[in-house]
Amino acid sequence: MEVELKLALDPADIARFRQARPLAAVKPTVTRVDGVYFDTPDCSLARQGMALRLRDAGGAWMQGLKAGRSGTGGLHSRHEWEFESDDHALDLARFRETPLARIDDVPTLHKRLHAAFRVTFDRTAWELTPARGSRLEVALDVGQVCTADAAEAICEVEIECLEGDAWHAFELAEALMQAAPLRPSIVTKARRGYRLFRNESPQPVHAGDSRVRRDMRAETAARAIVAAALEQLQGNEEGLLTADDPEFVHQARVAMRRMRAALRMFAKPIGRTRADAWRRQLGRATRSLGAARDWDVFITETLPSLPATPEVIARARRHQRRARKAARNSIRSRGYASAILRVSRWLAAEPPSHKGAKLEEFAAKLLAKRHARLVADVKNLARASMQARHRTRIDAKRLRYVVEGLAPALDRREAKRYSRVLSQLQDALGRANDAVTGRRLLARLKPAASLGAFAHDWLAARIADEGGNLRELAQQIVETKPFWRQA
Repeated sequence: MEVELKLALDPADIARFRQARPLAAVKPTVTRVDGVYFDTPDCSLARQGMALRLRDAGGAWMQGLKAGRSGTGGLHSRHEWEFESDDHALDLARFRETPLARIDDVPTLHKRLHAAFRVTFDRTAWELTPARGSRLEVALDVGQVCTADAAEAICEVEIECLEGDAWHAFELAEALMQAAPLRPSIVTKARRGYRLFRNESPQPVHAGDSRVRRDMRAETAARAIVAAALEQLQGNEEGLLTADDPEFVHQARVAMRRMRAALRMFAKPIGRTRADAWRRQLGRATRSLGAARDWDVFITETLPSLPATPEVIARARRHQRRARKAARNSIRSRGYASAILRVSRWLAAEPPSHKGAKLEEFAAKLLAKRHARLVADVKNLARASMQARHRTRIDAKRLRYVVEGLAPALDRREAKRYSRVLSQLQDALGRANDAVTGRRLLARLKPAASLGAFAHDWLAARIADEGGNLRELAQQIVETKPFWRQA
């Protein structure tokens, strides 16, 4: 079993990383690594979570197979098999005791395999012993992944647990982050290579189905919900940092909100002190993603409906670019990386206690409390102030995230119905909030008086239009029977 923590590093920060204090007393080794990854034309190995390679590391030829999918928070834990290759070629017979031997049509696999991509890099490695019984290898890899038609640069740090607990890898990563900006990464060399081989680009990652089970304890359920949100967040990081598609910002923001909502709702089983600390650490990124999303929505949904001049549109796009840059900087920040690393350590290196409240009991109490709060919010909602509507929208959103996460521990049909009502309420309040935000952002563009007056009246009408929807949705919330009691 290979256990390693992968961290992204900007090439401009390599010199700073090399001067990190934990590495100062250790003489590194430098190795040129050249590897070729093999697969079938339809990438059947990759689809089954396997990576087959032949690698030359400083004159030592090895053939290897990795199997299994992992990577939450940058910690990659996969099964690995390696064998010497005397003739510098693959010998599939050596893998007869691995998952490779169980794939379909394995007798003809050797005929269907071909080189998919090549990975070449210089590895600078330091071996450290942070504590008795613990041995870690820190590797700085700089090079490229390439196919016949394309190439992508590599600059990353791997901390591999050669011996001992993975907890020490996280401790070392925190120390290395003091010298240079490092960010936990889920993007492996193989993922980069397959992306080039298939001519694919990063795609926005949406929230998946809940991994909660009815028989879980509250803390274990919290881990499942936080881990899912973290995977969605990190799955959108690369696209957010390198692409202009606003959906990356949107999905990263959704993931961040889901994770912070879980940290809030499950603060007691997680540990209130650290749950609150993680939420605060993630605050800057949350706010910057929110600001970037506001400008994206304004430009793609609000501005096209207004008679805006080219000058106003150009000013809006400049604001959008600045907001996107601020969001990217927050994702690259040390505070964000530290928070992700600490949440990841809790998920990967701290075993659950298997104590505390049963999930059904915890869910019933939590939902009863949050539902009562929302019922109080929605009374006279159609006539409430925008500040009150905003608070209601946040309460509905947090409650929806928790209901969706806890659905397997509830009456699934009723949970789905309730979640749908919460989503409709959130959308209705969100459209009104977008109109309020639109007025605020438009004012920053200093439009002509005529455009400002038109926009004010048009946006005010959008806010008023939601009144009837809000009354109906509020009534559905009030009339919801406490289905969580039958959990």
